[in-house]
Amino acid sequence: MEIADLRKFLVIAQQQSLQKAAQILNTSPSALSKSLKRLENSLQVKLFDRVGKSLRLNEQGLTLQPRAAALVNLADDTKSHLKQRSREISCVVAASSILQFKWASVLARQTQHTKHLSLVFDTQYESGAVNKLLAGEVDLAIVTGEVIKELPHDVHLTQLGKLTMQIAMGHNHPLRQHKKISLTELIKFPFAAPDTSPFCGEQRGVGCDGWLAPKLARHIKWVVNDYAVLSQLVKSGLALAYLPDYIVREWQLTALPTCPDNLAYSEQVYLLSLKSAPTWLNQLLEDIR
Repeated sequence: MEIADLRKFLVIAQQQSLQKAAQILNTSPSALSKSLKRLENSLQVKLFDRVGKSLRLNEQGLTLQPRAAALVNLADDTKSHLKQRSREISCVVAASSILQFKWASVLARQTQHTKHLSLVFDTQYESGAVNKLLAGEVDLAIVTGEVIKELPHDVHLTQLGKLTMQIAMGHNHPLRQHKKISLTELIKFPFAAPDTSPFCGEQRGVGCDGWLAPKLARHIKWVVNDYAVLSQLVKSGLALAYLPDYIVREWQLTALPTCPDNLAYSEQVYLLSLKSAPTWLNQLLEDIR
């Protein structure tokens, strides 16, 4: 009975499907089937009943599930304890670049006095970050509130803060002189926008930056997925852009004054961890709170 097989068993049990579990674990259904067969052979019992295309835990599987979670947790805790004894702990955090832009420094600042701990940031879109967390490949994941609606029950949420989307412009943009502008007037000015969501990574077409008025088309003159390039277009005064408030501040841009059709909206940002996290990680989360 291998710990690696127990990890895979827990994901299969959670997803009730080899196909879905394989997507989360970034492997093939056939490889998971072999792992499950190996585990069943070592225990000399069957763990699932097949119901249509789904797998359901049988009596033996239900008995194993909490014990498997405890064994995996014990293995992780032992590994972490040995790391502590060696005075080195690496905490891997998965997040998209646009969320790392702010919260990497927030986490670094809050953990800078935690001895023998280093943060490793793994750049992943939100679905990839969650999948890596569930597979045990990372310790933490940073996501927006949209993602937490479909999370399994064994994921713990720690609220980090919120982001507010704003229309941003450079200091020499023509709108800088306006105290108030209607949405109809606003969309006459050219925008720079991505065609790939900076949060989830899905290619949703031009303007997938969270714009709240999809029926009112903007004049998107520049399609840019690299936010460093996008920032230069905005700073130069050529383009408007729809950006998180912390990027507007960091790049020293100007947020458009509130207009009747206010497009600013806020979204919570969360730090995800597994409830079966090792002791050192739970302590770290306590410090962050």
